[in-house]
Amino acid sequence: MSGCSLASLFAITPKLEKLHLQHCSLSGVIINDMIKECIERGVNMECMRTLDISENDLSKMSGCSLALLFAITPKLETLYLSNCSLSGVVINDMSKECINRGVKMECMRILNMYDNDLSKIIGCSLVSLFAITPKLDKLNLGNCSLSCVIISDMIKECINRGVKMECMKHFDMYGNKMSGHSLASLFAIS
Repeated sequence: MSGCSLASLFAITPKLEKLHLQHCSLSGVIINDMIKECIERGVNMECMRTLDISENDLSKMSGCSLALLFAITPKLETLYLSNCSLSGVVINDMSKECINRGVKMECMRILNMYDNDLSKIIGCSLVSLFAITPKLDKLNLGNCSLSCVIISDMIKECINRGVKMECMKHFDMYGNKMSGHSLASLFAIS
């Protein structure tokens, strides 16, 4: 399947609310092309509420494309990006791009990104992610190679920027290397 074909699917299904494409052998290049094609054609997936692109190899997906995906799915509530070879660098770039473009995911409530290697993510990017998803109530970052340093940096940045995760009810971080100090600080801001 090509990115152009996916963009065409969205063009002919303007009321599509849920799309599950997990484990479909999609690549990051296909998703990049799909988003580029949607932007060029003016295709906006305004009705999309749930998108699952987990278990695909999105290692070549760019942070800019991920930010643009958010821009063309303004009512997206649930996004599954689990086990899809996303890197911390991509999430860093996506957070920066969203902030620069003023993209906010006002409706996002559930974000699953478990089983990705986010070891190169910076705490500031996680805080930006919280800022652009103010209603996020479930975040799964389990088995993402997050270190105590990343979480500590995230907590310090939340405190410095006055960011509170007031809607967060479920924050999964299983399978990461944390310390008791980081966890105690996390409870203070959530």
